[in-house]
Amino acid sequence: MVHFVGAGPGAADLITLRGADLLKHSDVVIYAGSLVNPALLGYCAPHCRIYNSAELTLEQVIGIIEDAVQRGEQIVRLHTGDPSLYGAIREQMDMLKERGIAFDVTPGVSSFCGAAASLRAEYTLPEVSQTVIITRMAGRTPVPERENIEKLASHGSTMVIFLSAGMLPELQETLLKGAYKESTPAALVYKATWPEERIVYTPLGMLARAGEENNISRTALVLVGDFLGESFSRSRLYDPSFSTGYRVSDWKFGIKSYVKTDGQPDEAASGQPDEAASEQPRKAAIMRSGEAITGHSGEGPDESGRGKLFLVGLGPGNNCNMTAAAEAAVNAADVLCGYSTYLELISERFAGKELYSTPMRHELERCRWAVERASRGASVAMLCSGDTGVYGMAGPVLEMAADTDVDIEIIPGITAATSGAALIGAPLMNDFCVISLSDILTPWHTIERRLRCAGEGDFSVAIYNPCSKKRPHHLERACDILLEYRAPDTVCGWVRNIGREGEEAHVTALAELKKTELDMFCTVFIGSSETRNIGGKMVTPRGYKGECNS
Repeated sequence: MVHFVGAGPGAADLITLRGADLLKHSDVVIYAGSLVNPALLGYCAPHCRIYNSAELTLEQVIGIIEDAVQRGEQIVRLHTGDPSLYGAIREQMDMLKERGIAFDVTPGVSSFCGAAASLRAEYTLPEVSQTVIITRMAGRTPVPERENIEKLASHGSTMVIFLSAGMLPELQETLLKGAYKESTPAALVYKATWPEERIVYTPLGMLARAGEENNISRTALVLVGDFLGESFSRSRLYDPSFSTGYRVSDWKFGIKSYVKTDGQPDEAASGQPDEAASEQPRKAAIMRSGEAITGHSGEGPDESGRGKLFLVGLGPGNNCNMTAAAEAAVNAADVLCGYSTYLELISERFAGKELYSTPMRHELERCRWAVERASRGASVAMLCSGDTGVYGMAGPVLEMAADTDVDIEIIPGITAATSGAALIGAPLMNDFCVISLSDILTPWHTIERRLRCAGEGDFSVAIYNPCSKKRPHHLERACDILLEYRAPDTVCGWVRNIGREGEEAHVTALAELKKTELDMFCTVFIGSSETRNIGGKMVTPRGYKGECNS
Protein backbone atom coordinates (compact mmCIF):
# COMPACT_ATOMS: atom_id res chain seq x y z
CA MET A 1 0.00 0.00 0.00
CA VAL A 2 1.23 3.49 -0.89
CA HIS A 3 0.23 6.46 1.25
CA PHE A 4 0.68 9.94 -0.20
CA VAL A 5 1.09 12.14 2.89
CA GLY A 6 1.14 15.92 3.26
CA ALA A 7 4.03 16.86 5.54
CA GLY A 8 2.55 20.26 6.40
CA PRO A 9 4.22 23.65 5.94
CA GLY A 10 7.41 22.93 7.84
CA ALA A 11 7.07 22.71 11.62
CA ALA A 12 7.39 19.08 12.65
CA ASP A 13 4.29 19.24 14.87
CA LEU A 14 2.05 20.56 12.06
CA ILE A 15 1.80 17.21 10.30
CA THR A 16 -1.59 15.58 10.88
CA LEU A 17 -2.01 12.82 13.45
CA ARG A 18 -2.82 10.40 10.62
CA GLY A 19 0.28 11.45 8.71
CA ALA A 20 2.53 11.02 11.74
CA ASP A 21 1.03 7.57 12.45
CA LEU A 22 1.64 6.44 8.86
CA LEU A 23 5.28 7.54 9.13
CA LYS A 24 5.69 5.58 12.39
CA HIS A 25 4.45 2.35 10.74
CA SER A 26 6.13 2.75 7.34
CA ASP A 27 8.81 0.47 5.92
CA VAL A 28 9.79 2.85 3.11
CA VAL A 29 9.58 6.65 3.00
CA ILE A 30 10.26 8.68 -0.13
CA TYR A 31 10.34 12.35 0.86
CA ALA A 32 10.48 15.57 -1.18
CA GLY A 33 14.07 16.56 -0.43
CA SER A 34 14.87 19.97 1.07
CA LEU A 35 11.19 20.98 0.95
CA VAL A 36 10.41 18.65 3.87
CA ASN A 37 11.70 19.39 7.36
CA PRO A 38 14.17 16.57 8.21
CA ALA A 39 12.76 16.55 11.75
CA LEU A 40 9.66 14.82 10.35
CA LEU A 41 11.77 11.78 9.48
CA GLY A 42 12.24 11.33 13.22
CA TYR A 43 8.76 9.79 13.27
CA CYS A 44 10.07 6.83 11.23
CA ALA A 45 11.01 3.53 12.83
CA PRO A 46 14.71 2.49 12.90
CA HIS A 47 14.18 -0.18 10.24
CA CYS A 48 12.57 2.25 7.77
CA ARG A 49 14.42 2.84 4.48
CA ILE A 50 14.39 6.54 3.52
CA TYR A 51 14.86 7.98 0.02
CA ASN A 52 15.27 11.61 -1.08
CA SER A 53 13.16 12.11 -4.21
CA ALA A 54 15.11 15.24 -5.18
CA GLU A 55 17.77 12.84 -6.47
CA LEU A 56 15.31 10.62 -8.35
CA THR A 57 13.26 10.64 -11.55
CA LEU A 58 9.57 9.71 -11.61
CA GLU A 59 10.43 6.27 -13.00
CA GLN A 60 12.97 5.66 -10.23
CA VAL A 61 10.41 6.62 -7.57
CA ILE A 62 7.89 4.18 -9.03
CA GLY A 63 10.57 1.50 -9.23
CA ILE A 64 11.30 1.83 -5.49
CA ILE A 65 7.57 1.63 -4.77
CA GLU A 66 7.15 -1.50 -6.93
CA ASP A 67 9.99 -3.30 -5.16
CA ALA A 68 8.55 -2.43 -1.74
CA VAL A 69 5.05 -3.54 -2.72
CA GLN A 70 6.40 -6.91 -3.89
CA ARG A 71 7.89 -7.36 -0.39
CA GLY A 72 4.55 -6.51 1.19
CA GLU A 73 5.88 -3.30 2.75
CA GLN A 74 4.07 -0.08 3.68
CA ILE A 75 5.24 2.96 1.70
CA VAL A 76 4.84 6.66 2.49
CA ARG A 77 5.38 9.19 -0.29
CA LEU A 78 5.96 12.33 1.80
CA HIS A 79 5.19 15.62 0.06
CA THR A 80 5.59 19.15 1.36
CA GLY A 81 2.50 21.06 2.54
CA ASP A 82 -0.54 19.43 0.99
CA PRO A 83 0.22 17.00 -1.86
CA SER A 84 -2.62 18.39 -3.98
CA LEU A 85 -0.78 21.72 -4.42
CA TYR A 86 2.29 21.58 -6.68
CA GLY A 87 2.92 18.04 -5.47
CA ALA A 88 3.10 16.34 -8.91
CA ILE A 89 1.11 13.43 -7.50
CA ARG A 90 -1.33 12.93 -10.40
CA GLU A 91 1.37 11.40 -12.63
CA GLN A 92 2.48 9.12 -9.79
CA MET A 93 -1.08 7.97 -9.08
CA ASP A 94 -1.71 7.27 -12.78
CA MET A 95 1.39 5.06 -12.98
CA LEU A 96 0.34 3.22 -9.81
CA LYS A 97 -3.11 2.62 -11.27
CA GLU A 98 -1.51 1.16 -14.41
CA ARG A 99 0.42 -1.28 -12.22
CA GLY A 100 -2.55 -2.17 -10.03
CA ILE A 101 -0.90 -0.74 -6.89
CA ALA A 102 -3.32 0.52 -4.21
CA PHE A 103 -2.82 4.00 -2.75
CA ASP A 104 -4.54 6.68 -0.71
CA VAL A 105 -3.92 10.37 0.10
CA THR A 106 -3.60 12.01 3.51
CA PRO A 107 -4.00 15.81 3.27
CA GLY A 108 -1.62 18.24 4.93
CA VAL A 109 -1.56 21.87 6.03
CA SER A 110 -0.42 23.87 3.01
CA SER A 111 2.34 26.44 3.35
CA PHE A 112 -0.10 29.15 2.28
CA CYS A 113 -2.12 28.36 5.41
CA GLY A 114 1.05 28.26 7.50
CA ALA A 115 2.08 31.66 6.10
CA ALA A 116 -1.26 33.22 7.03
CA ALA A 117 -0.88 31.84 10.55
CA SER A 118 2.62 33.30 10.84
CA LEU A 119 1.37 36.65 9.55
CA ARG A 120 -1.65 36.48 11.87
CA ALA A 121 -3.65 37.42 8.80
CA GLU A 122 -6.99 36.47 7.28
CA TYR A 123 -7.06 36.10 3.51
CA THR A 124 -10.78 36.72 3.17
CA LEU A 125 -11.88 40.00 4.74
CA PRO A 126 -15.40 41.45 4.30
CA GLU A 127 -15.50 44.13 1.58
CA VAL A 128 -11.76 43.67 0.92
CA SER A 129 -11.32 40.26 -0.69
CA GLN A 130 -13.42 37.11 -0.73
CA THR A 131 -11.22 35.28 -3.22
CA VAL A 132 -7.77 33.75 -2.82
CA ILE A 133 -5.77 33.06 -5.97
CA ILE A 134 -3.00 30.49 -5.55
CA THR A 135 -0.61 30.50 -8.47
CA ARG A 136 3.01 30.81 -9.61
CA MET A 137 5.08 32.64 -12.17
CA ALA A 138 5.96 30.97 -15.46
CA GLY A 139 9.62 30.04 -15.40
CA ARG A 140 11.38 26.93 -16.70
CA THR A 141 7.97 25.30 -16.32
CA PRO A 142 5.25 27.21 -18.21
CA VAL A 143 1.73 28.03 -17.03
CA PRO A 144 -1.38 28.14 -19.25
CA GLU A 145 -1.66 31.50 -21.02
CA ARG A 146 -5.11 32.12 -19.55
CA GLU A 147 -3.51 31.91 -16.08
CA ASN A 148 -0.63 34.34 -16.51
CA ILE A 149 0.04 36.57 -13.50
CA GLU A 150 -1.03 39.80 -15.16
CA LYS A 151 -4.51 38.43 -15.94
CA LEU A 152 -4.96 37.01 -12.46
CA ALA A 153 -3.75 40.26 -10.89
CA SER A 154 -6.46 42.17 -12.75
CA HIS A 155 -8.96 40.92 -10.15
CA GLY A 156 -7.19 42.71 -7.30
CA SER A 157 -8.06 39.87 -4.95
CA THR A 158 -5.77 38.14 -2.47
CA MET A 159 -2.90 36.37 -4.21
CA VAL A 160 -0.53 33.72 -2.86
CA ILE A 161 2.32 33.08 -5.27
CA PHE A 162 4.38 29.91 -5.01
CA LEU A 163 7.72 29.04 -6.63
CA SER A 164 8.48 32.61 -7.70
CA ALA A 165 10.88 34.05 -5.11
CA GLY A 166 13.73 33.80 -7.60
CA MET A 167 11.93 36.06 -10.07
CA LEU A 168 10.85 38.98 -7.88
CA PRO A 169 11.70 41.83 -10.31
CA GLU A 170 9.65 40.20 -13.08
CA LEU A 171 6.88 39.29 -10.62
CA GLN A 172 6.68 42.85 -9.26
CA GLU A 173 6.48 44.33 -12.76
CA THR A 174 3.79 41.87 -13.83
CA LEU A 175 1.64 42.34 -10.73
CA LEU A 176 1.71 46.13 -11.16
CA LYS A 177 0.23 45.69 -14.65
CA GLY A 178 -2.86 44.25 -12.97
CA ALA A 179 -5.16 45.92 -10.43
CA TYR A 180 -2.49 46.41 -7.76
CA LYS A 181 -0.69 49.66 -6.95
CA GLU A 182 2.86 50.29 -5.79
CA SER A 183 1.42 50.91 -2.32
CA THR A 184 -0.49 47.60 -2.22
CA PRO A 185 0.77 45.71 0.83
CA ALA A 186 2.77 42.54 0.24
CA ALA A 187 4.81 40.09 2.26
CA LEU A 188 7.58 37.60 1.69
CA VAL A 189 7.35 34.57 3.96
CA TYR A 190 10.51 32.46 3.89
CA LYS A 191 10.05 28.87 5.10
CA ALA A 192 6.71 29.46 6.79
CA THR A 193 6.54 27.80 10.26
CA TRP A 194 10.11 26.39 10.02
CA PRO A 195 12.50 27.32 12.85
CA GLU A 196 14.34 29.60 10.39
CA GLU A 197 11.15 31.34 9.20
CA ARG A 198 11.52 35.00 8.18
CA ILE A 199 8.80 37.50 7.31
CA VAL A 200 9.37 40.67 5.31
CA TYR A 201 6.56 43.21 4.88
CA THR A 202 6.87 45.58 1.94
CA PRO A 203 4.80 47.71 -0.42
CA LEU A 204 4.45 45.90 -3.75
CA GLY A 205 6.49 48.65 -5.43
CA MET A 206 9.52 47.59 -3.35
CA LEU A 207 9.02 43.80 -3.50
CA ALA A 208 12.14 43.06 -5.56
CA ARG A 209 14.29 45.32 -3.40
CA ALA A 210 12.95 43.71 -0.23
CA GLY A 211 13.89 40.27 -1.53
CA GLU A 212 17.37 41.43 -2.48
CA GLU A 213 18.02 43.24 0.81
CA ASN A 214 16.89 40.23 2.83
CA ASN A 215 18.61 37.66 0.61
CA ILE A 216 15.37 35.82 -0.14
CA SER A 217 15.38 34.10 -3.52
CA ARG A 218 13.90 30.65 -2.87
CA THR A 219 11.66 28.63 -0.55
CA ALA A 220 9.42 31.66 0.05
CA LEU A 221 5.83 32.59 -0.65
CA VAL A 222 4.82 35.97 -2.01
CA LEU A 223 1.53 37.29 -0.62
CA VAL A 224 -0.14 40.33 -2.15
CA GLY A 225 -3.36 42.15 -1.41
CA ASP A 226 -5.23 44.58 0.79
CA PHE A 227 -5.93 41.79 3.29
CA LEU A 228 -2.54 42.85 4.71
CA GLY A 229 -3.81 46.41 5.18
CA GLU A 230 -5.84 48.01 7.94
CA SER A 231 -9.27 48.59 6.40
CA PHE A 232 -12.06 46.03 6.35
CA SER A 233 -15.67 45.67 7.43
CA ARG A 234 -16.76 43.74 10.47
CA SER A 235 -18.01 40.22 9.78
CA ARG A 236 -21.77 39.77 10.05
CA LEU A 237 -21.18 36.38 11.67
CA TYR A 238 -20.56 37.86 15.13
CA ASP A 239 -22.12 41.30 14.65
CA PRO A 240 -24.58 41.95 17.51
CA SER A 241 -26.90 43.75 15.06
CA PHE A 242 -27.14 40.66 12.83
CA SER A 243 -29.46 37.76 13.59
CA THR A 244 -28.58 34.16 12.77
CA GLY A 245 -30.31 30.83 13.20
CA TYR A 246 -28.79 30.63 16.68
CA ARG A 247 -28.77 34.25 17.84
CA VAL A 248 -31.12 37.23 17.73
CA SER A 249 -29.76 40.76 17.66
CA ASP A 250 -30.12 43.18 20.53
CA TRP A 251 -28.23 46.46 20.11
CA LYS A 252 -29.05 47.53 23.64
CA PHE A 253 -26.79 45.02 25.34
CA GLY A 254 -25.00 43.32 22.45
CA ILE A 255 -25.73 39.59 22.10
CA LYS A 256 -28.99 38.71 23.80
CA SER A 257 -28.97 34.90 23.82
CA TYR A 258 -28.35 31.77 21.79
CA VAL A 259 -31.61 30.38 20.40
CA LYS A 260 -32.68 27.79 17.85
CA THR A 261 -34.70 28.89 14.86
CA ASP A 262 -37.80 27.59 16.65
CA GLY A 263 -37.13 30.09 19.44
CA GLN A 264 -36.06 27.53 22.04
CA PRO A 265 -32.73 27.75 23.91
CA ASP A 266 -29.95 25.71 22.30
CA GLU A 267 -27.52 24.56 24.98
CA ALA A 268 -25.42 22.64 22.45
CA ALA A 269 -24.81 25.72 20.34
CA SER A 270 -23.60 27.91 23.17
CA GLY A 271 -22.03 25.28 25.37
CA GLN A 272 -24.05 26.74 28.29
CA PRO A 273 -27.69 26.83 29.35
CA ASP A 274 -29.58 29.85 28.02
CA GLU A 275 -29.35 31.60 31.40
CA ALA A 276 -25.53 31.38 31.38
CA ALA A 277 -25.43 32.47 27.74
CA SER A 278 -27.07 35.72 28.82
CA GLU A 279 -24.39 36.51 31.42
CA GLN A 280 -22.42 38.84 29.14
CA PRO A 281 -25.45 41.10 28.44
CA ARG A 282 -26.17 41.38 32.17
CA LYS A 283 -22.56 42.36 32.88
CA ALA A 284 -22.80 45.02 30.18
CA ALA A 285 -25.86 46.43 31.89
CA ILE A 286 -24.16 46.52 35.28
CA MET A 287 -21.19 48.41 33.81
CA ARG A 288 -23.35 51.36 32.81
CA SER A 289 -22.66 54.54 34.74
CA GLY A 290 -26.25 55.77 35.14
CA GLU A 291 -26.75 59.50 34.92
CA ALA A 292 -23.73 61.23 33.39
CA ILE A 293 -22.80 64.90 33.62
CA THR A 294 -24.80 65.61 30.49
CA GLY A 295 -27.89 64.03 32.03
CA HIS A 296 -27.90 61.39 29.30
CA SER A 297 -27.70 57.76 30.42
CA GLY A 298 -26.83 56.24 27.05
CA GLU A 299 -30.02 54.13 26.99
CA GLY A 300 -31.46 56.15 24.13
CA PRO A 301 -31.31 59.51 22.38
CA ASP A 302 -30.88 62.66 24.42
CA GLU A 303 -33.50 65.41 24.29
CA SER A 304 -32.26 66.58 20.90
CA GLY A 305 -32.21 63.02 19.55
CA ARG A 306 -28.50 63.35 18.80
CA GLY A 307 -25.71 61.24 20.17
CA LYS A 308 -22.41 62.63 21.38
CA LEU A 309 -18.99 61.35 20.40
CA PHE A 310 -15.92 62.66 22.23
CA LEU A 311 -12.56 62.03 20.57
CA VAL A 312 -10.26 62.13 23.58
CA GLY A 313 -6.47 62.29 23.69
CA LEU A 314 -5.33 60.72 26.97
CA GLY A 315 -1.77 61.98 26.81
CA PRO A 316 1.39 59.87 27.06
CA GLY A 317 0.37 57.37 29.72
CA ASN A 318 0.08 58.46 33.33
CA ASN A 319 -3.06 60.08 34.72
CA CYS A 320 -1.33 63.31 35.69
CA ASN A 321 -0.69 64.10 32.02
CA MET A 322 -4.37 63.85 31.11
CA THR A 323 -5.93 67.28 30.66
CA ALA A 324 -8.90 68.46 32.71
CA ALA A 325 -10.95 68.66 29.50
CA ALA A 326 -10.15 65.02 28.72
CA GLU A 327 -11.17 63.93 32.22
CA ALA A 328 -14.46 65.83 31.94
CA ALA A 329 -15.23 64.23 28.57
CA VAL A 330 -14.55 60.71 29.86
CA ASN A 331 -16.74 61.39 32.89
CA ALA A 332 -19.52 62.67 30.63
CA ALA A 333 -19.54 59.59 28.40
CA ASP A 334 -21.53 56.45 29.16
CA VAL A 335 -19.49 54.26 26.83
CA LEU A 336 -15.68 54.19 26.58
CA CYS A 337 -14.18 52.84 23.38
CA GLY A 338 -10.52 52.26 22.57
CA TYR A 339 -7.53 49.98 22.18
CA SER A 340 -7.58 47.45 25.00
CA THR A 341 -4.29 48.70 26.51
CA TYR A 342 -5.62 52.28 26.77
CA LEU A 343 -8.80 51.12 28.49
CA GLU A 344 -6.75 49.16 31.02
CA LEU A 345 -4.84 52.33 31.89
CA ILE A 346 -7.98 54.20 32.97
CA SER A 347 -10.60 51.52 33.73
CA GLU A 348 -10.12 51.72 37.52
CA ARG A 349 -10.24 55.50 37.54
CA PHE A 350 -13.48 55.60 35.54
CA ALA A 351 -15.21 52.50 36.88
CA GLY A 352 -18.83 51.82 36.05
CA LYS A 353 -18.62 52.64 32.36
CA GLU A 354 -19.58 50.35 29.53
CA LEU A 355 -16.35 49.39 27.74
CA TYR A 356 -15.71 48.40 24.15
CA SER A 357 -12.19 47.50 23.05
CA THR A 358 -10.49 45.97 20.05
CA PRO A 359 -6.88 44.79 19.67
CA MET A 360 -4.18 46.40 17.56
CA ARG A 361 -4.89 46.62 13.81
CA HIS A 362 -8.67 46.68 14.36
CA GLU A 363 -8.90 50.47 14.57
CA LEU A 364 -11.51 50.96 11.86
CA GLU A 365 -13.81 48.37 13.40
CA ARG A 366 -13.56 50.34 16.64
CA CYS A 367 -14.33 53.63 14.89
CA ARG A 368 -17.38 52.21 13.10
CA TRP A 369 -18.71 50.84 16.37
CA ALA A 370 -18.30 54.20 18.14
CA VAL A 371 -20.01 56.15 15.35
CA GLU A 372 -22.83 53.61 15.22
CA ARG A 373 -23.45 53.75 18.96
CA ALA A 374 -23.39 57.55 18.99
CA SER A 375 -25.71 57.69 15.97
CA ARG A 376 -28.32 55.85 18.06
CA GLY A 377 -28.11 58.50 20.76
CA ALA A 378 -25.43 57.20 23.12
CA SER A 379 -22.70 59.33 24.65
CA VAL A 380 -19.41 57.73 23.60
CA ALA A 381 -15.77 58.61 24.29
CA MET A 382 -13.25 57.29 21.74
CA LEU A 383 -9.93 57.16 23.59
CA CYS A 384 -6.49 57.51 22.03
CA SER A 385 -3.06 57.79 23.56
CA GLY A 386 -1.28 61.09 23.09
CA ASP A 387 -3.37 63.35 20.88
CA THR A 388 -6.26 61.88 18.91
CA GLY A 389 -5.39 64.07 15.94
CA VAL A 390 -1.76 62.90 15.72
CA TYR A 391 -1.68 59.36 14.29
CA GLY A 392 -4.94 58.84 16.17
CA MET A 393 -8.56 58.15 15.34
CA ALA A 394 -9.88 61.67 14.75
CA GLY A 395 -9.49 61.47 10.97
CA PRO A 396 -11.18 58.09 10.40
CA VAL A 397 -14.05 58.96 12.77
CA LEU A 398 -14.73 62.28 11.04
CA GLU A 399 -14.77 60.51 7.67
CA MET A 400 -17.15 57.79 8.88
CA ALA A 401 -19.47 60.25 10.62
CA ALA A 402 -19.69 62.64 7.65
CA ASP A 403 -23.24 61.56 6.74
CA THR A 404 -24.55 61.13 10.27
CA ASP A 405 -26.09 63.48 12.80
CA VAL A 406 -23.52 62.66 15.49
CA ASP A 407 -22.23 65.60 17.51
CA ILE A 408 -18.43 65.24 17.61
CA GLU A 409 -16.12 67.05 20.00
CA ILE A 410 -12.33 66.65 19.77
CA ILE A 411 -10.38 66.89 23.02
CA PRO A 412 -6.64 67.44 22.42
CA GLY A 413 -3.97 65.61 24.38
CA ILE A 414 -0.25 65.79 25.01
CA THR A 415 1.44 63.88 22.19
CA ALA A 416 4.64 61.82 22.38
CA ALA A 417 6.67 64.45 20.53
CA THR A 418 6.18 67.09 23.21
CA SER A 419 6.04 64.80 26.25
CA GLY A 420 9.15 62.96 25.06
CA ALA A 421 10.91 66.24 24.31
CA ALA A 422 10.28 67.35 27.89
CA LEU A 423 12.07 64.24 29.18
CA ILE A 424 15.11 64.67 27.00
CA GLY A 425 15.54 68.45 27.03
CA ALA A 426 14.38 70.93 24.41
CA PRO A 427 15.00 69.31 21.00
CA LEU A 428 12.01 70.96 19.28
CA MET A 429 12.72 74.61 20.12
CA ASN A 430 13.02 75.55 16.45
CA ASP A 431 11.24 74.31 13.31
CA PHE A 432 10.66 70.56 13.45
CA CYS A 433 8.66 67.81 11.77
CA VAL A 434 7.10 64.55 12.94
CA ILE A 435 7.48 61.39 10.82
CA SER A 436 6.20 57.88 11.51
CA LEU A 437 8.32 54.98 10.23
CA SER A 438 5.36 52.60 10.16
CA ASP A 439 4.74 51.59 6.56
CA ILE A 440 1.50 49.74 7.28
CA LEU A 441 -0.57 52.67 5.99
CA THR A 442 2.13 54.76 4.27
CA PRO A 443 4.40 53.25 1.58
CA TRP A 444 8.06 53.15 2.55
CA HIS A 445 9.12 55.10 -0.53
CA THR A 446 6.89 57.96 0.67
CA ILE A 447 8.46 57.81 4.13
CA GLU A 448 11.93 57.93 2.55
CA ARG A 449 10.96 61.00 0.53
CA ARG A 450 9.75 62.77 3.67
CA LEU A 451 12.96 61.90 5.53
CA ARG A 452 15.01 63.37 2.69
CA CYS A 453 12.94 66.55 2.74
CA ALA A 454 13.48 66.83 6.50
CA GLY A 455 17.20 66.30 6.01
CA GLU A 456 17.48 68.86 3.25
CA GLY A 457 15.44 71.39 5.23
CA ASP A 458 17.60 70.86 8.36
CA PHE A 459 14.56 70.21 10.54
CA SER A 460 14.74 68.60 13.94
CA VAL A 461 12.80 65.35 13.54
CA ALA A 462 10.57 63.52 16.00
CA ILE A 463 10.14 59.93 14.87
CA TYR A 464 7.17 57.81 15.89
CA ASN A 465 6.99 53.99 15.49
CA PRO A 466 10.73 53.63 14.92
CA CYS A 467 10.96 49.82 14.99
CA SER A 468 8.95 46.68 15.52
CA LYS A 469 9.52 42.94 15.28
CA LYS A 470 8.15 42.96 11.75
CA ARG A 471 10.29 45.91 10.60
CA PRO A 472 13.43 45.89 12.75
CA HIS A 473 15.59 47.82 10.26
CA HIS A 474 13.44 50.89 9.57
CA LEU A 475 15.22 53.15 12.04
CA GLU A 476 18.59 52.07 10.69
CA ARG A 477 17.46 52.93 7.15
CA ALA A 478 16.09 56.29 8.33
CA CYS A 479 19.41 57.11 9.99
CA ASP A 480 21.25 56.21 6.78
CA ILE A 481 19.11 58.67 4.86
CA LEU A 482 19.62 61.49 7.36
CA LEU A 483 23.36 60.78 7.49
CA GLU A 484 23.44 61.98 3.90
CA TYR A 485 22.54 65.45 5.26
CA ARG A 486 23.83 65.40 8.88
CA ALA A 487 27.16 64.72 10.53
CA PRO A 488 27.60 61.38 12.36
CA ASP A 489 27.94 63.24 15.68
CA THR A 490 24.59 65.06 15.25
CA VAL A 491 22.91 65.11 18.67
CA CYS A 492 20.00 62.69 18.91
CA GLY A 493 17.97 61.07 21.65
CA TRP A 494 15.27 58.56 22.41
CA VAL A 495 12.71 57.96 25.14
CA ARG A 496 10.76 54.84 26.09
CA ASN A 497 7.49 54.30 27.98
CA ILE A 498 6.72 57.98 28.44
CA GLY A 499 4.75 58.48 31.63
CA ARG A 500 4.64 54.75 32.35
CA GLU A 501 6.58 52.15 34.29
CA GLY A 502 10.03 51.69 32.78
CA GLU A 503 10.31 55.27 31.55
CA GLU A 504 13.82 56.14 30.31
CA ALA A 505 15.53 58.81 28.22
CA HIS A 506 18.93 58.81 26.49
CA VAL A 507 20.97 61.34 24.53
CA THR A 508 23.25 59.94 21.84
CA ALA A 509 24.74 60.69 18.39
CA LEU A 510 23.24 59.89 15.00
CA ALA A 511 25.88 57.28 14.15
CA GLU A 512 25.21 55.52 17.48
CA LEU A 513 21.44 55.82 17.15
CA LYS A 514 21.65 53.83 13.93
CA LYS A 515 22.98 50.84 15.91
CA THR A 516 20.46 51.12 18.76
CA GLU A 517 17.73 48.49 19.13
CA LEU A 518 14.43 50.21 19.94
CA ASP A 519 10.76 49.26 19.78
CA MET A 520 7.25 50.64 19.27
CA PHE A 521 7.22 52.12 22.78
CA CYS A 522 10.01 54.52 21.87
CA THR A 523 10.01 58.02 20.41
CA VAL A 524 13.18 59.17 18.68
CA PHE A 525 14.54 62.71 18.30
CA ILE A 526 17.11 63.58 15.64
CA GLY A 527 18.55 67.03 16.01
CA SER A 528 19.20 69.66 13.36
CA SER A 529 22.74 70.79 12.53
CA GLU A 530 22.41 73.32 15.38
CA THR A 531 21.21 70.95 18.12
CA ARG A 532 23.61 70.63 21.06
CA ASN A 533 24.19 68.36 24.06
CA ILE A 534 24.07 70.75 27.02
CA GLY A 535 24.56 69.10 30.39
CA GLY A 536 23.26 65.79 29.11
CA LYS A 537 20.16 67.43 27.64
CA MET A 538 19.31 67.70 23.96
CA VAL A 539 18.81 71.38 23.06
CA THR A 540 18.02 73.03 19.74
CA PRO A 541 18.78 76.79 19.96
CA ARG A 542 16.13 79.27 18.84
CA GLY A 543 18.36 82.34 18.35
CA TYR A 544 18.61 83.87 21.83
CA LYS A 545 22.35 83.23 21.99
CA GLY A 546 23.47 86.66 23.21
CA GLU A 547 20.86 86.83 25.95
CA CYS A 548 21.46 83.22 27.08
CA ASN A 549 25.22 83.77 27.39
CA SER A 550 24.95 87.07 29.26
